[in-house]
Amino acid sequence: MFSTLIHAQLEEVGEVADDLIILTEQYISPAAEASVYQASGGWYSNFTPKNLFDVEVSLQYNMLFVPNKYKTFLVNEAELQNIGIQGSATTAEIPTALGGDDVVVLEGQIGDETFEFDSPEGIGQETVKHGQIQATIGLWKQTNFIVRYSPNININDTDYSSFGIGVAHHLNQWIKPLKESTYHFGILATYTNYSVEDEFNEADLILATISGIKVEGDSFGFNLVASKSVKQFDFSAALGFSHTKFDYQVTGANVVESLDILGFLNESLGQVDNTNTNVKFDINVNYRIKDFSFNTMLTFGEFANLNMAVNYNIN
Repeated sequence: MFSTLIHAQLEEVGEVADDLIILTEQYISPAAEASVYQASGGWYSNFTPKNLFDVEVSLQYNMLFVPNKYKTFLVNEAELQNIGIQGSATTAEIPTALGGDDVVVLEGQIGDETFEFDSPEGIGQETVKHGQIQATIGLWKQTNFIVRYSPNININDTDYSSFGIGVAHHLNQWIKPLKESTYHFGILATYTNYSVEDEFNEADLILATISGIKVEGDSFGFNLVASKSVKQFDFSAALGFSHTKFDYQVTGANVVESLDILGFLNESLGQVDNTNTNVKFDINVNYRIKDFSFNTMLTFGEFANLNMAVNYNIN
């Protein structure tokens, strides 16, 4: 009798875990994808070749615009096993991590006990803003090496930080008809590691409590770039794609030490295919004043990101 009861409870725990995996992925994935666009823009002020060991240091300001379609997601009880919407409603719009502060009460049952918890709130912002610093050095064969860092920022209990490196290589030198061209063509390869961590009101699930979700992302990008200089202005455009692997993890505490509910949930999240490929476009304008320049780059695709920078060149 006792073993049968424990087995039934474990089955219900498994159902709750499966439901939480669905809800977690829908809640956090828009913020994860938005981070890809934040990380994919602003990799250069202009795309003309730098001389050997010339250095450019940039202070950048990023502004990501949040589309309405990524602010909420639909919860349908028919797609869940144990967790439902409190009351008579069978569907509800719930904020994503990029959404507002509307709350929907969810509930489920393990054994004879019913638990309920509020859906997590979003950041409640129309734009996501952050600063970063970037440095570029000219190497051999018209190749530039780029490194950037975005310190941790906090928006309504959501933390974001990133680190990235890139390599830009100019192609005119290898293609005879382009050697004397006033246009510059090249490729840009990038890698970014970023972290998004969201804390919210603790959800008590009887056997465990959940208080946050963390996303670690590794994003690889490849871009084809064309640029043209006219007097003090540099104009450039790029077509690129990025491939990103996300790792999701919930944070909180187990109530019963012998039952590692959080470990089970995180192990299950690790088995979900959290990869994404994005296509994006960049348009950039740079204005030079002696050793300084000011540039603005618009990156757009599923999201739009505006990057503005002040750049200082050390020759």
